[in-house]
Amino acid sequence: MNKFIPLAILFVVIFLIAIATRNLSNKQSDNATNSPEISSSSNEDSVDLQKEDGGSQINFTEVEIDLPDFSIPDLFEAGKTFSKKDLIGKYTIINVFASWCATCRMEHDILVRMQAEAVADLYGIAWRDIDKNTIKYLQQNGNPFSRLGADNKAVFSKIINIEAVPETWLVNPKGKIVLRLKGNLQEFSVDEIKRYIRLN
Repeated sequence: MNKFIPLAILFVVIFLIAIATRNLSNKQSDNATNSPEISSSSNEDSVDLQKEDGGSQINFTEVEIDLPDFSIPDLFEAGKTFSKKDLIGKYTIINVFASWCATCRMEHDILVRMQAEAVADLYGIAWRDIDKNTIKYLQQNGNPFSRLGADNKAVFSKIINIEAVPETWLVNPKGKIVLRLKGNLQEFSVDEIKRYIRLN
């Protein structure tokens, strides 16, 4: 009789292992069945977020920033500078850009439109760029600016905390930035500037 006890224990252990293995297999099967639903839900959320971002509009923000005195080289006229004095007495638009900036290329046609419609005097600031690259960029795409300052040393990063380009400002006759846009101009941006000038 004692000889059969170890065999009985062995059979019980094997039986328990078989049951445990079967239960584990069932759980893995359930997880595999449910995982596509989780993945699909996650992908749908991601697509929705992308659609929301893609459909958003970037508008000008009304601000009151008194530009301090500044002076940077004029890229078109050797020996001359572009300074705050050039902004006094009229509304001016300043576009901060760079030849290496892909987003700047996206908005360039709108700058050309602003120049054609004479919305306001349009000045450019080439930010952290190389002079010859800036000139080549404007030769290839058209030059909408009546004045162009070369901010190779990122002076305006300190003056107005520029972190990236493009940026566009509307400056009032007193030399204060009254509208600021961080990001690329869009077709409706021109109307925003016109409306502000008309109402003020």
